[in-house]
Amino acid sequence: MSRLKDLPKNEPSSCEEDVKSAIAACRLRGARMTQLRQTVLTALWEAQRPLGAYEIRELLSETSGRAFAPPTIYRTLDFLCEQRVAARIESRNAYVACTHPDHEHTCVFLVCESCGDAVEIENPKAEELINEDAKRLGFAVKRRVVEFSGCCAPCQQTSQRL
Repeated sequence: MSRLKDLPKNEPSSCEEDVKSAIAACRLRGARMTQLRQTVLTALWEAQRPLGAYEIRELLSETSGRAFAPPTIYRTLDFLCEQRVAARIESRNAYVACTHPDHEHTCVFLVCESCGDAVEIENPKAEELINEDAKRLGFAVKRRVVEFSGCCAPCQQTSQRL
């Protein structure tokens, strides 16, 4: 994933490895990765940017020659998010492949307002603080998504040149 390219990443070296890792994580959880689910996940990895459900639908239709109903794509995305191999960027109503599918964590995204690019980061210290506050308040967290909106380094450089 080359989202916000200037940030260091601890990611597998190829899309194929990323998808295999996600499939293995699903298998360990007892979930079945169908061909469609795998295809959608591969599309998310290959896009290297957040994709909306209708963009995914168009990509799949173009590459397979088949028409996919929107509910089919949404159900597939719901499954991928439930299995923590994809995540929804709420502010963009778009989806990205999860860079850490092997364990539960808070999805924290840095989202560029200029180009729409996004990167997922993981910070165990910040997560621990949030978990402590939730526990202290008796709050049961069901979904863990945090977004920070701003401007990525490449877009900042471009705007400085103008």
